[in-house]
Amino acid sequence: MKKKGIQKDDILDVAMKLFLEKGYSATSTADVCSAAGISKPTLYYHCKNKRDLFFSCHMRSIDKVLRPYIEKAAAIKDAEERLAFMIREFTRMICLNPELKILIHETMSIRDQYFDEIRKPWKRHYILLRDTIQELQSSGKLSSVVEPSRAGLFLLGMITWITFWFDYSRQEGIDSIAEAAVYQGFCGLFGEK
Repeated sequence: MKKKGIQKDDILDVAMKLFLEKGYSATSTADVCSAAGISKPTLYYHCKNKRDLFFSCHMRSIDKVLRPYIEKAAAIKDAEERLAFMIREFTRMICLNPELKILIHETMSIRDQYFDEIRKPWKRHYILLRDTIQELQSSGKLSSVVEPSRAGLFLLGMITWITFWFDYSRQEGIDSIAEAAVYQGFCGLFGEK
């Protein structure tokens, strides 16, 4: 039986592992080729350059993790339940997917042709959160003192900050971190909970 050649997903796995270990800037395409056991022409067959490789890693993460989460959140009719779900599950997503630390922060520091494409699904996430807060205000459940756009950004900032202190080698405690995020978010928005 003929051996199947390396697939793009295999290369993305290797690249993401290196980005996590060394950082994006310190990882070269030569490093990726060496670790994957491929030649540069093979890498360039799948990705045009290092930024394209990084973009492919990010889009794969968006497809596997972010989009399914957004779809589940958008399907929740009750705004308060949706808000709790979004805070809890986004926190869990951040804790369960260490690649998001590199993908989110590195993408924000490099504004290139890939940025707008990556930004679209992340913006959809932000808009759903902002609109959920606005819906809670319209129903009278939440004070109109809070500007929905800023409240949404504060919540997202609070949760993505977890990437700076969370120990990804230890997975215990994720549920308590997620519940703490819900508690903090609700206390900040509702004044109590």
